[in-house]
Amino acid sequence: MQVLKKFGVFIIICLFAGLNTYAKTTNHHHKNSGKEKIHKEASTSKKQHKQKSTTHEKSISKTKHKSHHSSKSTIQTNTTDLQTQEDNITANQATLENPAVLKKETTPNTIVTIDKDLLYTRTVTKTILPKKESSTFSTSVMDWVKDKYSCMIEVLPNQISNVMLYRFIDDWYGVKYRMGGETKKGVDCSAFVQTLYKYVFGLDLLRTACLQFNSSELITNPADLKEGDLVFFKVRSSRISHVGVYLSNNFFVHSASSKGVSIANLSSAYWSKYFAGGGRILPKS
Repeated sequence: MQVLKKFGVFIIICLFAGLNTYAKTTNHHHKNSGKEKIHKEASTSKKQHKQKSTTHEKSISKTKHKSHHSSKSTIQTNTTDLQTQEDNITANQATLENPAVLKKETTPNTIVTIDKDLLYTRTVTKTILPKKESSTFSTSVMDWVKDKYSCMIEVLPNQISNVMLYRFIDDWYGVKYRMGGETKKGVDCSAFVQTLYKYVFGLDLLRTACLQFNSSELITNPADLKEGDLVFFKVRSSRISHVGVYLSNNFFVHSASSKGVSIANLSSAYWSKYFAGGGRILPKS
């Protein structure tokens, strides 16, 4: 019995020692696992830090490379601008030395300031001949007007000298007749003559045909009429009722009730029957 008790106590002591050993082993294993985790985390952190440093260094390197490339571009641009300014200076000097080049300029006595990249500034005075204006357009218009109206009044183009008169006629040609009218919406005979004289000859005429007849020098013979003289008519009336402006070769321009502003002939049966005489406007002294 005592042997069993001793054997039981021994077993209990062994179990207790085994449990204690197991507990120590387990704690040691947990401690080692924790250390490994901490070591792994520290290693990972170091790797990430190295990667970030490498990326930052690459970024700085790229930035420096771009900055260096940009500075090179700026230097090249400045060099190009300087070369362009030098070329301009050379061209200006060649212009000053070559009189043939000066003829192409338009403004006389121009002051030219040459600035070479702020290194120095000098002022050059050169005489530039004015450019002659081209008269091709005005000449073509004059020729066109002469050709058109020389056929209408049966004369040669070189016999038309007052181109302004025929340009005015062309501008008003075909405007309809309207009693009391004074615009291109409609105009009567005396208003048309009044407007023509104001524009072409710079003279102010009275408003009606009767007043224009009374204020002009009478011409009884149609052969004595000259370009710009007035021609008066008594159309179915005992007084002056119509007026026009003589052109040449028995033709005159007027605003007729049938055709509006148009050209007619004094030699026609109708107008020769009602012709009352011509009138010449004398400049006021």
